[in-house]
Amino acid sequence: MQDFIHRVFKDGGHLSNLIPGYKPREPQILISSKVGNAFELNQHLLCEAGTGTGKSLGYLVPAARWAVQNKKTVVVCTHTIPLMTQIVNTELPRVEQILRMEKLNLKYQLVKGKEHYICNAKLEKLWQEKLLTNDSEARLVQHIFKKVNQEHIAERSGLGFDVEDNLWRKINASNCPAITKPDNCLLDELKGKLNKSHIIVTNFAYFFNDLKMRKKTGNGSLPPYDAVIFDEAHELEDVCCSVFEKKVDIHQFETLFEALNRRDAFHELDNATQLELAQLRQMFIKKLDEINGLISKGMKDEKDNPVAFKLFTSKIDTTEVCSILAAFIEKVKNLRLRGVSDILDRLFEGNDDLDFISENSKKSWAYWATVQGRGDITLHAAPLYPKVVLSNGLFDKVPVILASATMSTGTSSQGKTFSFFAGRVGVQEYDSVIVDSPFDYENKTMIIVPEDAPDPSSEEYLPYIVEKLEEILLFTGGRMLVLFTNFDNMNFVAQKLNGHCIGRGISLLVQFPGCDREKIIQELKTNPNTVVLGCSSFWTGVDVPGDSLTTVVIAKLPFPQPNEPLIRAQLSVIEQAKRSSFFDYMFPKMMIKLKQGFGRLNRSAYCQGAVIILDNRILKKKYGGRIIKNLPKCQYSRTLNDIVKILPC
Repeated sequence: MQDFIHRVFKDGGHLSNLIPGYKPREPQILISSKVGNAFELNQHLLCEAGTGTGKSLGYLVPAARWAVQNKKTVVVCTHTIPLMTQIVNTELPRVEQILRMEKLNLKYQLVKGKEHYICNAKLEKLWQEKLLTNDSEARLVQHIFKKVNQEHIAERSGLGFDVEDNLWRKINASNCPAITKPDNCLLDELKGKLNKSHIIVTNFAYFFNDLKMRKKTGNGSLPPYDAVIFDEAHELEDVCCSVFEKKVDIHQFETLFEALNRRDAFHELDNATQLELAQLRQMFIKKLDEINGLISKGMKDEKDNPVAFKLFTSKIDTTEVCSILAAFIEKVKNLRLRGVSDILDRLFEGNDDLDFISENSKKSWAYWATVQGRGDITLHAAPLYPKVVLSNGLFDKVPVILASATMSTGTSSQGKTFSFFAGRVGVQEYDSVIVDSPFDYENKTMIIVPEDAPDPSSEEYLPYIVEKLEEILLFTGGRMLVLFTNFDNMNFVAQKLNGHCIGRGISLLVQFPGCDREKIIQELKTNPNTVVLGCSSFWTGVDVPGDSLTTVVIAKLPFPQPNEPLIRAQLSVIEQAKRSSFFDYMFPKMMIKLKQGFGRLNRSAYCQGAVIILDNRILKKKYGGRIIKNLPKCQYSRTLNDIVKILPC
């Protein structure tokens, strides 16, 4: 393996023949060597690699070689679409060429969730229904049908034009109604390609849903795999816990009952059988509603005020209600109805989840209830941390590579440690490597923490943010990304800042639920008079190299919100163990996210500018010095006017 890596990355090697002007990068070669060793020795590896090290190509080269030579399958998971696209469209074709030089044939395949693909059975049925009509939807359905059958398009993004969500739901591959799969099933064809692939590329959500199914039934959507690589691994925890979360509410059962009633096989039942099933259904809904009523009465805090969520530690008695639904499911099964197995499976899963949540028996899980609208209750259970579900079923089965620019905690390459991250995800024995970014932070980046910043909890804070952003825009005229930790605060600032931007010809773009993030990023890349206000997902994955982005403003240190149920439960566990919830959880989690936000500025060797943090806790709190030491070594200032010393000419 090491000889192969040398042939690929050396001066005059395979990459030199593929990329004009290629120069070997020692950090990339080190990453590749470590990953190659991990595969050959069947061990886990934690890899932190700063921006610009060529991390993805570094791990793909040894992964591909190992998989092809040993007839293995490696799953590569990313969190963001841009990285997934880069791997599939740029990196893997390059690796394929490299292996061809070694007389090896690499096969790889991208896979997404079923909702991204077209169901031929649904499409053909809708096409036949629309044959006698000539409305706009009918014409679009005919166009899609022609495209799929003539060009063999399988997924939404391959159509080359927009399809509204309402129509897409009618033809996508989720919940296929076919009793027997048609010969032209696109998902079956995709499954065949996956079974022949050495490398499968997917996203975190797809992988963890597959793992969830695999742990429950022994089988998954993915073929058996021999190793897994997680890039952007700092996002693993939130996605994993979210996927494995169990949620139950009365509306999901009512929706499934209604779906069952609409199936053709159900209409063919005699009246007596339909009545018996209806009585069981009504009894179930009535009993579950009674349970929800009791829970709703307890949804109050210590001062007897209504709350949006409440953790609970005692058992909820759902024995009777679960038995009623089990009887309903068994009755329908015994009727041997055709075309209803998908609904029965979801009813069974819902009943199983309800029983699991109500038992409240696993100390490594959090249990809570939420209330919305007019007292609508949802019951939840989620693992407190990924190790609850990953220790057994993933890390004990295959070697796993965890890669990111921000996983460690500590203040230098020698002092950094993966203990916090490794402990939470559940990897115990592992090799590790840390390579710093090759970028010239000391000369090209300045961290500014203004001395006049008020306390973030004060009433002066939000007006101050608006005032400072207006002041910064006088220097930059745009080319700025502002990161928030709270949508309400972001929208307040956007409203106050809007007039200032309009008056100066500055394009103000603000994230909103369901917005096209890539379209916003593209505007920032192409229009220098642009300022983007972002929250949540904008802290990661925003890649704007060069002078298109010269200023990143962090409105507030991104500490986790303790008013979220899962976080509140995690803090309680730490506090019960007589440990510091701040330094054992809040601070390291904040630092990982802060480093991600900081990393939005420097995306290439040509980037130059300032990261401005408008949070005075860096200056006022004892841990403030640790924050600065955890960030790359840069120029540092407490005066906003010093921005003129670092902005590119």
